[in-house]
Amino acid sequence: MASLPKGALDPRSMLIMVYALCGFANFSSVGILIAGTSALAPERRDEIVPLALRALVSGTMASCMTGAVIGMLPVT
Repeated sequence: MASLPKGALDPRSMLIMVYALCGFANFSSVGILIAGTSALAPERRDEIVPLALRALVSGTMASCMTGAVIGMLPVT
């Protein structure tokens, strides 16, 4: 987004992109989830790892829903 010329996106598109970039739909967030919970309960790591893909899909859906709500709101 930094390399885009000024005015390339309207304010609504820019706001939706900012919210999408700040969401938890990325692999690093899933890695932090696995590492943090595995450190707290190492004996349950085999139960935690399969949930990573579900967490990624859930984060993507939440980010998309946030973008949809922002798209419906009026931009001032």
